[in-house]
Amino acid sequence: MKRMRSADCGVRNIPSPLRGEGQGEGSVELLDLKGLTPSEIERFCMAELGQKTGRGLAVARQLFGKRIEDLDAMKDLNRPLRAGLASRCRISSLAIEKREQAEDGTKKLLYRLEDGNIIEGVLIPGPGRLTLCVSTQVGCASGCGFCLTGSGGFVRNLTTAEMVNQIFAAAKLSPDPITNIVLMGTGEPLSNYDAVRKFAEIATDQHGMGYSPKKVTLSTCGLAPMIEKMAGEMDLSLAVSLNATTDEVRDRIMPVNKTYPLARLMQALHYYCDKTGNTVTIEYVLFKGVNDSDEDAHRLMALLKGLPCMINLLMFNHFQGAPFERPEEERVYAFRNTLLNHGHVAVVRNSRGKDIHAACGQLRAGYPE
Repeated sequence: MKRMRSADCGVRNIPSPLRGEGQGEGSVELLDLKGLTPSEIERFCMAELGQKTGRGLAVARQLFGKRIEDLDAMKDLNRPLRAGLASRCRISSLAIEKREQAEDGTKKLLYRLEDGNIIEGVLIPGPGRLTLCVSTQVGCASGCGFCLTGSGGFVRNLTTAEMVNQIFAAAKLSPDPITNIVLMGTGEPLSNYDAVRKFAEIATDQHGMGYSPKKVTLSTCGLAPMIEKMAGEMDLSLAVSLNATTDEVRDRIMPVNKTYPLARLMQALHYYCDKTGNTVTIEYVLFKGVNDSDEDAHRLMALLKGLPCMINLLMFNHFQGAPFERPEEERVYAFRNTLLNHGHVAVVRNSRGKDIHAACGQLRAGYPE
């Protein structure tokens, strides 16, 4: 049976209140409003609470737009609506258990989930912007050899509400608004597809958080079929962690390549660009003596021929026991210049927060005892 998108779904697609574990006989688990899209909240309010058209969207604007997390404080809503919501719904929250600040101003955040699991996020300041790196899973099953983040293995997927709550919690730490969201924290977003799709809708809906799709970026290790699927279902920016120009090297550093080799991945990226009209960001981490040669640069250009893309070059962030080395800066810029000289858009990205293990591939490095 074809799954319907939340914007088109009826109330039957919204989870019904179920008996909560450990809550006793006859008790129910309340719906978490942060896990519903604006359209789902609207349909719930109309069908279950007998409200008029538009009242549910007003709830979504109060919650996601104004960040009001107390139903009693939503004074723009009528009393019957607030009472109905209070009897059937809840608004969850996320505790920041620990935070560290790097010399460059980057903040690493340690969140404690309701079940006791912990995840990390990163707040990255920049000129005129503040970016939040959001996790989508507890742990990661991708097993990339250069990433400490997944070394602890996969535990579980995050819910949509747990992703939303990372934004709410992080926003309370800064007087400046979060302008950009990157799904580049712990986990592979496309392995948690349905929850991430709903999060993307909440983040970009005008009745939700209202971010421009260009300000919300999903980074994937290259799950080709899911990239093609998201082309018709998620309106956001796409970044792909490529990191190699041959299957032999990519098989060695990224196990996903054994299932979706380079040719299959490139097919998916061309499909995505053709269908959406978007440009893809190619993330390429350079490892000394592994993928940083002039030959690699030329193979990369051949691989990306005809693909609307820009290339972010990153230097490997070392961690204890890592099987790779960080390349010399001269080699990195020589690699970049080769790309530039042949008409490609290529930028060397400096990793932020390395001194607190908050840079790419370093999350889950500093857990409290």
